[in-house]
Amino acid sequence: MSRGFAFLFGVHNHQPVGNFGWVFDQAAADCYLPFLRALKGHPRVKISAHYSGPLLEDFAARRGEAWDLLAELTARGQMELLGGGFYEPILPIIPEADRRGQIEMMSDYLEKHFGRRPRGIWLTERVWEPHLPSTLARAGIEYTLLDENHFQAAGITGLHDLYVTEDEGYPLRLFPIDQRLRYLIPFRGLPELGRYLEGIRAAGGLAVLGDDGEKFGLWPGTKSWVYEKGWLERFFLFLEENDIPTMTFAEAVDARPPAARIYPPPASYIEMMEWVLEPDDARRYRRLKETLSEPDGRRFLRAGFFRDFFRKYPESRRLRDRMNGVSRAVRADGDAEAVRDLYRGQSNDPYWHGVFGGLYLPHLREAAYGHLLKAEARCPAEPGWTKVDDDLDGRPEYVRRNGRFRLQFKPGPDGGLEEIDYYPLFRNLSDVLSRRAETYHGEAGEDRGPERKGEKSIHEIAKPLPAGAADLIRPGRGPLRSAVDRFFDFEADAARIVSGEEPERGGFDGEESPVVLAEDRLVCGQSGRIMVRTAASPIAVRKEIAVFGPKVLVRTILRNPGVRILRFAHAAEWNLYQIPEEIETDGDAVRLCRGRLILRPAAGAELHFRPLRTLSQSEKGYDTIHQGYGLIWIRRIELEPGGTDEFTVELEESE
Repeated sequence: MSRGFAFLFGVHNHQPVGNFGWVFDQAAADCYLPFLRALKGHPRVKISAHYSGPLLEDFAARRGEAWDLLAELTARGQMELLGGGFYEPILPIIPEADRRGQIEMMSDYLEKHFGRRPRGIWLTERVWEPHLPSTLARAGIEYTLLDENHFQAAGITGLHDLYVTEDEGYPLRLFPIDQRLRYLIPFRGLPELGRYLEGIRAAGGLAVLGDDGEKFGLWPGTKSWVYEKGWLERFFLFLEENDIPTMTFAEAVDARPPAARIYPPPASYIEMMEWVLEPDDARRYRRLKETLSEPDGRRFLRAGFFRDFFRKYPESRRLRDRMNGVSRAVRADGDAEAVRDLYRGQSNDPYWHGVFGGLYLPHLREAAYGHLLKAEARCPAEPGWTKVDDDLDGRPEYVRRNGRFRLQFKPGPDGGLEEIDYYPLFRNLSDVLSRRAETYHGEAGEDRGPERKGEKSIHEIAKPLPAGAADLIRPGRGPLRSAVDRFFDFEADAARIVSGEEPERGGFDGEESPVVLAEDRLVCGQSGRIMVRTAASPIAVRKEIAVFGPKVLVRTILRNPGVRILRFAHAAEWNLYQIPEEIETDGDAVRLCRGRLILRPAAGAELHFRPLRTLSQSEKGYDTIHQGYGLIWIRRIELEPGGTDEFTVELEESE
């Protein structure tokens, strides 16, 4: 074994489960195929590459040239294929059995089609937790790549070497990804890159690059820079002409003993750990970071933790809670197809948000929920309503599932239907996203990198906010549920109620009545107060939710237990994921899912629509994204003391 210099070139290629077909087509044409063709022309250049399961399935089904190039390059030993979770999950956030299952699915697939089981994996988004070595080692994995940020947090300053860690005595080799190489390749000129590599060569170190393959043609501006202006071809020639030795990660493990045993704390790449922070925390963190030198800043000051995404975004937490519940059901009663759909529902992209759309992209959330519902539908349902606590907040939720619908109801002051699933279409109709403040809303137009020759990475590009952004970044009312009751002044303007500008004049801060469950029906109650002019008056609400085959019925009964007349506006709010082509009005009713379902209220209510839109960043700039609709039925009510008012909404399949 030796400690000589080598350049280890690793690329990670991925498209999410549920992404549009045209994105796969563009990525293959502009990035994946040109890269493989260029590499084939330089047989002395060795690389390690990771292709996620969705890409491998796409290549096998639709892209014969890409598949054949992978087979040729691996057969002649020029390319090492790395493993990982097949459908690219964040490994620490899925159940242990699923981690092993996803890794072994990928290893089996690569062995079957390319003749070798992978020895190393690409760790999705480099999200690391210290218990992973035992999981990976039991699945036959010897090594992975982490960012230099992980090593500096562990007190390691020698970042051009190989290390080892362990859990329960199971070892795992660790390669530090060089952050400067991530920003040099392919965005800077080759002389600058050459000077940097010479310093590593002189010290006998390993120069390790591991980064997204999409930066070679798919990221903004890179197709022109990398291929049309010839950067990649010049880069491969530069490696050959300057005798820069390249090797695969497997060859490096065999050639080089680990420099030390280390224990990295939970971490990811530095940008991810900043994205997870709330805006105020992100600003405080950056101010603190500026007061410390770089080594001290990385060792003693860290930003967030990936699991904080589940605190930052309730929608992400809810998706993960559903995934965990479906995993338990599949492990107990599911078949092989249910397992595969579960794994597809664990694809990482809709569980978080950073420079890519991720959680903000409804088609990715829809795909995740769709596969989870397909997996769940293959498992037997418990009869009647069941009491659960999926969100672990100590307050129960109630679930009712039949062959057509699944409802999840959360009682309490901010309660409502958290989830309405429709199994015939495998759709979560409640899959909407609230507006919230994001750190980048206050950074619009800032150029995040110093002026240099070459191109800018997606982390450095200035992104000005579009016109009309103020309305899109104003935080919403919170979690968007259905069958929610809101109270306003009797004369309140409907447009202000719908927009969220009108202040609410009532709330539920009183006693909850016990939830009563029957085979098909749930009944609960809540007391609260309404401000009538300047005085607070009591109000009681009773809610009944029933499921009868292809029909859901929600009845709300308002009662005035006080001694004064109550005059108020009542808004019954339903927030549903529908794209414009799927939804249309039919009088006071609303047809959903291109007419498959109809949402029909009792007579006498004014129907108002509120488009649910968000403003989020992507690698190209800012995107205004349609997240669904708020359907709001407004009624002006006058209740005598002791009087009641009833409002019913039915959701059913169209005839």
